[in-house]
Amino acid sequence: MARKKSLKGLGARYGIKIRKEYTKIHFQLKEKRPCPECGSAKFGRVAVGIWECRKCGFKVAGTAYGVKV
Repeated sequence: MARKKSLKGLGARYGIKIRKEYTKIHFQLKEKRPCPECGSAKFGRVAVGIWECRKCGFKVAGTAYGVKV
């Protein structure tokens, strides 16, 4: 069984529950998403709540950690 990659930087601090939640949100932010306009996989977060396609320039406001288009 393969282990999920853990994040470095938190070490043994803050407790396991917070580290697991941090890891879950971090991987959710970094996953590749298709652009709703052009379909390319270059759709990502620019700032909190602002998502943009790096190919076509399409911008949309969404939630802080994900976008529902």
